[in-house]
Amino acid sequence: GVQPVVMGQSNLSLIPNPNNGAFTVKGSFASNATQSVTIEVTNVLGQVIYSGKFEARNGVVDEKVKLNGNIANGMYMVNVRSASETRVFHMVVEQ
Repeated sequence: GVQPVVMGQSNLSLIPNPNNGAFTVKGSFASNATQSVTIEVTNVLGQVIYSGKFEARNGVVDEKVKLNGNIANGMYMVNVRSASETRVFHMVVEQ
């Protein structure tokens, strides 16, 4: 069989999902170092509809995100990137 590709050992969650355009990325990275993290939300066409940066102190993430109020219902990709890891979440928006 084919083994899954693991891009880091982070323990991150996107809650709630589905949501109304407001969500939280919560958890921790494998590295306990303080690091810069980028969150990007893209639509199914690959267009970036939200981009933000924050600090993960001691590897801990608890970042609230509120998307523009006129975001369409549907599926979006949430990319969470640090210096050492990348996580991608599928998110459903239902308003």
